[in-house]
Amino acid sequence: MSENKTQQVTNAVEKAIAEQATRVESAVSELNKLQNKGLEQVSAFVDSVNRAAKDQIAFAEQMGGEWRKLVLAATKNATEFLTPKA
Repeated sequence: MSENKTQQVTNAVEKAIAEQATRVESAVSELNKLQNKGLEQVSAFVDSVNRAAKDQIAFAEQMGGEWRKLVLAATKNATEFLTPKA
């Protein structure tokens, strides 16, 4: 009878260990999914920030070009205005 109880306890412990291992595997699998999703979101965010930075650089370049055109036009106008006419 003692062997029967020992076998039952052994079986119960083995079952508990197997169930716990299954739970751990499931938890690790879920963590992996969450990590992948998080990395995808971070990657999308970095791409978005990179795109915004490039847009800002292009805008600054455009504004600089427009400013130079205005300065040249103003200088030309001032030169024409201040140059004595013969």
